[in-house]
Amino acid sequence: MLLESLEFLLTPTTPIARKYGFLYSSISLRHRYHRQKKNWLPHLKNCQDLFLETAKSLPQRKSVVVMGSAHLHEIPLHLLMDTFEQVTLVDVIHPLKHHLQAKRYSRLKLVTMDLTNALDKIQGLNTLEELDKLAKMLAGEKLFHFEADLIVSANLMSQLALLPLDAVEKKIKRTLELEEKDIICTQFAETHLKNLSGCTGTKLIYSDREVIYHDKNGEIMYTGHYPVNFAGYKKLKEWIWHLAPLKEASKDYSIDMKIEAYKG
Repeated sequence: MLLESLEFLLTPTTPIARKYGFLYSSISLRHRYHRQKKNWLPHLKNCQDLFLETAKSLPQRKSVVVMGSAHLHEIPLHLLMDTFEQVTLVDVIHPLKHHLQAKRYSRLKLVTMDLTNALDKIQGLNTLEELDKLAKMLAGEKLFHFEADLIVSANLMSQLALLPLDAVEKKIKRTLELEEKDIICTQFAETHLKNLSGCTGTKLIYSDREVIYHDKNGEIMYTGHYPVNFAGYKKLKEWIWHLAPLKEASKDYSIDMKIEAYKG
């Protein structure tokens, strides 16, 4: 607990990200990874194999950008550094260890960025309708642009709306229905893909297209869908990620994700 407390205090972040629990979620994700590493290994291997295959196909490997880098569970830093001359990590929060490594390695650059452009607006969100209106407005904006030999979106797309959704839940004092969340998550994901397609370089995307909840008996309780249109991208592979077994996320259900990988 002491180490976690120090990490919480010392990790650079924005006041809003800290206030709305993004830093706490980042630290929690690292602990979940250590608890579930055995279950996650097939998923992580798929991500790393596809990364290496894609990198090998490039005419040059000078630069790579990883969006939603987090703790780099999918593509470890040593793999990025061994494969590319320059490595750029993009996220709202970078773990303390990455800040320390960026000071040590000039080839590593950290970009602290809200890829949704929504976080500075969430304090003004009071209803789900207002969040829906914000999502539609952001869909018409240019949110980011990167240029690199390879640009990776790492299991990010369905996660982009989670912080605004959490903020709305706190305001309206009720838990949103899963169907309501799926609609907003899909809107944010489509906007992300639109901006990603405008970047310069080869794109590699890992994205969960379905989230499946199983009850204590293994029966499907709910399946959420993110019907994002990947027209113009080549589908590389799909697999199931056993994200959270029973009692990890809840004593009442387990969570699997259907992951699809695309190249463009």
